[in-house]
Amino acid sequence: MRFRTLIGFLLIFGFVWFLASTIAMNRDPVDISLAFVQTLNVELWMALLGAFGAGAALILVFDIAGGARRFARDFRARRLHRAHERTEDIYLHGLDDMVNGRYEQAVAQFDKVLAREPDHLNALIKRGDSLQSLERHREAAQSLERAIGESPEHLVALYSLSDVYIHLGDWERAEQVLERIIQIDPRTTVSAHRKLRDLKIRQKDWAAADELQPKIEKMVTLTAEKEKARKMWMGIRFELGREQLAKGRLKEAITTFQSVLKRDGEFVPAHLKLGEAHLKGGDTDEALAAWRTGYEATGSTELLAAVQNYYLTIERPEEAIGTWKQAIVLSENEAPLRYCLGKLYYRLFMLDEALKEFRLIEDTVSGLPPLHVYIARVLESKGDFKEALSKSKTVLGEVGGLMQDFNCGSCQARYAEWRDYCERCGNWNTVSLDVRAAQRPEPSILPAPTWSST
Repeated sequence: MRFRTLIGFLLIFGFVWFLASTIAMNRDPVDISLAFVQTLNVELWMALLGAFGAGAALILVFDIAGGARRFARDFRARRLHRAHERTEDIYLHGLDDMVNGRYEQAVAQFDKVLAREPDHLNALIKRGDSLQSLERHREAAQSLERAIGESPEHLVALYSLSDVYIHLGDWERAEQVLERIIQIDPRTTVSAHRKLRDLKIRQKDWAAADELQPKIEKMVTLTAEKEKARKMWMGIRFELGREQLAKGRLKEAITTFQSVLKRDGEFVPAHLKLGEAHLKGGDTDEALAAWRTGYEATGSTELLAAVQNYYLTIERPEEAIGTWKQAIVLSENEAPLRYCLGKLYYRLFMLDEALKEFRLIEDTVSGLPPLHVYIARVLESKGDFKEALSKSKTVLGEVGGLMQDFNCGSCQARYAEWRDYCERCGNWNTVSLDVRAAQRPEPSILPAPTWSST
């Protein structure tokens, strides 16, 4: 016989012995009185067994009741889970419609989701984004506001809501939302900082934009992004200085323009406005020095034009002419300077001198229709109508660029006059006079001429 079988028999024998002994020792009769029941006379062991059975039955009842509750709860959970799966399936169909540009269908699908689950956060957000794409901005705002009501710190919903407010022109609310985003996560929300900065730029609040830009510059990590942020900062600082100059805060303006030039000595607009600030303050020498220093640093003809215009203002045209002549002597690239000098002569009705300057560069530059226009006008004034007509024909094929001799180096937009800011690409310090050298034919060796006696 195996040991475990022997132990089993012994345990059964012991239990039976214990039960029989207990019954034998408790055979005395007892009276049991219960409410509403006649007094019972039973042996003690039967009373003990009845009490044990009643307790076991009570435990069994509670266990069955608990099991029933668990079954009902699990049943409801399974039913809710199946309903949620059906809802998520509808939501995924809405996402598919949204990704493929079917925004009307997407909104309809998200509406079905919200009819089943009114607080479905993702459906509220994506519904708002779809309505935004349909340019139904007010409805989009309502949907996104509901989403933020469900989750006040949901960054995706907050970003989307800020875009909606910007499209609605509600800049105050857009600013509040962006500031909330920054407050939630001030170190990594570079997009919110950029949006808020752009909002301040739209409002021409240059001081606030200037305060935000250094924070953005610290957040970005890529070299290209840092360079872009640096250029943006200089543009904002320049506009801040121009605002200070317009309000007569000359010292502040001078300090601001100098801070821009400290980071980029080739920022032409800052050189120009720095000279203008000195001139407004009555310091003519400093103004002229600022423009000349700027020309030496940048080679921009616009800075010498500022010197020229100052001398014309005080009716000293000979010094305006001398400004260009001196620059021509010292420059290795005479064409832009001679072109500007020719325009000055034309402005002063010194037509022979203007024609001379224009003729000197006529064959050395290309893509400059205004040059031929000026020559044609001078010739017409001098009565040489035949050659003036010939020159006019030269520019007929380039009417689109007529008298637009300034070009943006970033986006190639053309302008009739210089400006510090390109409206097409949004960059500062990219517009300059566009006088390009003409392509000369390569020298070639020609066969020697031959003569005959006939």
